[in-house]
Amino acid sequence: MQLSLLEWSAPFVEPPNSTMRWTVAEEDRLTELYVETGGDIRAIAAMIGRSATAIWTKASYLGLAVTGNDVKLRKCLGDGCGKKFLSPDKGVRICSRCKMNKHLPWGAF
Repeated sequence: MQLSLLEWSAPFVEPPNSTMRWTVAEEDRLTELYVETGGDIRAIAAMIGRSATAIWTKASYLGLAVTGNDVKLRKCLGDGCGKKFLSPDKGVRICSRCKMNKHLPWGAF
C-alpha cells in the first residue's frame, strides 16, 4: 500500500496564544523587547509565547521596524496616548495608532 501525501497531513499544533487578542501590556512588552533584542522576532516569540508570524505582524502594525538618524523609544504625545513607540528621530512624536485615528486633527481622513 502506497501512502498518498494528499490523504495524510501532520496534526496542526496551534501556538498557545495565537487566537487571543493582544492586550496593551503585551503590546508595550513587545515594543520594549523589540528594542532590547534588536528586532529578533524568534527570540521575542519565545519570550512572549506567540508565533513568530504573530510577533512580526504586530510589530509591523505597531511600526516597530523603523530606520532613521536618532531611533529611540519615545512616548506618544497624541491626545493623551502616552504609549511608547519607536520613533525615527526626535521630531516624530505621534505613534502610528494615533496617526490612523480619524477623530484626531492629524489623523487619517
